[in-house]
Amino acid sequence: MKQLNSYRFYELGAKLHSLFGAEGGGRIAEMFVPLSEAQTMLDGFIKGDAVALSTSKSDAVKLLNKIGSIFNRYFIDPSTKQLKSQEGEDRIDTHELATLRGLVEKFEHALAAELNRAPTYVAGKRGIYSTYDLAENAQEIFSESLRTAIPVMAQNEFAAAGRSLAFGLGTAAVMHTLRAVEMTLRSYYEVFAGAAPAKSERNYSVYIKKLSAMADEDDREPRPDKRVIQMLAQIKEHYRNPLIASEIAVSIDEATQLFGMASALISLMAEVIVASRRGSAEAALAAVGAVEGEGEEEARYDIRAKEGK
Repeated sequence: MKQLNSYRFYELGAKLHSLFGAEGGGRIAEMFVPLSEAQTMLDGFIKGDAVALSTSKSDAVKLLNKIGSIFNRYFIDPSTKQLKSQEGEDRIDTHELATLRGLVEKFEHALAAELNRAPTYVAGKRGIYSTYDLAENAQEIFSESLRTAIPVMAQNEFAAAGRSLAFGLGTAAVMHTLRAVEMTLRSYYEVFAGAAPAKSERNYSVYIKKLSAMADEDDREPRPDKRVIQMLAQIKEHYRNPLIASEIAVSIDEATQLFGMASALISLMAEVIVASRRGSAEAALAAVGAVEGEGEEEARYDIRAKEGK
C-alpha cells in the first residue's frame, strides 16, 4: 500500500495543456520548457510513479512518443545529437500541434474512464488520530526510546492495526492490536521471570496468572505493576475472549478504544523493559569496575611484597 498523491493528476493536466497555451502561440523558442516538462511528467505516470496505469497506458505511450518526436525534431541536432538553440518567430507545424492535441484529448478520455473505476477511497479521521498517521506511522505513537524495547514484530502488528483502523476494519484492527500486546507482554514477563517462558507457558492467561503471583510477593524486587496486570485482564475479558466466537464483529469505535488503551499498556510495559536493560547495563559496569579494583589491589600487594624483600 502506498499513499496516492492526487495533486499529481492536476500537475499532469496542467503540463499537457501548457503545450497549447496562448502565450507564444506554438513559437518554437517558447515550447522547450512545456515540451520537456510534459514529457517528464507523462513518463513518470507511465512508469507508475503516481498510479499504475492500465487501460489508458497505451494512449499515454502514444502521446509520450509524439511529444518526444516533436521535441527531437525542433530541439535536437540530428547530426550531433546535441541540443540546438531556437530563436526568432518560427513556429511548430500546425498539423503536428493538431495531432498532439488530439492525442492529449484521447488520453484524457481514457484516463477519465480508468480513474472512474479505480479503487480510490477517502478514509475519515478516527477519533483524535489522523488518517495519514494511522495508515503510515501508527507505531510512532511510542517514543523513540520506548520503541527500542518493543519487539519489531509487535511494532509491525501495531502498524497493521493502525491501517485497519484507517480503513474502517474494526475486527482486523483488534486482532492486530491484541497480537502487538501479547508480543510485548512476553518481553515484559521475561523481566520478572528472568528467562523466556517455556513453550507450554507462552499463553496470555498464564502470563497474567504468574505476573499476579509475582506482584503479591512482598520480598520480590522489582515486582510487576498491578496496573499493567489489571489492564491485561480487562483486555482479555472485553476483547480477547469475545473474539474466540467467530460470529463476533467489533465496531470501529470499540477498536479505536482498544487501540488507545493498548498504546498506553504497551508503553507501560516498554518503560519497565527499558529500565531493566539500563539496570543490567549498570550492574555489568559495576561488576567490571569491581574486577578492575581487585586487580589493582593485587598489583599493590605484589609491589609491597617485593619492596619488603
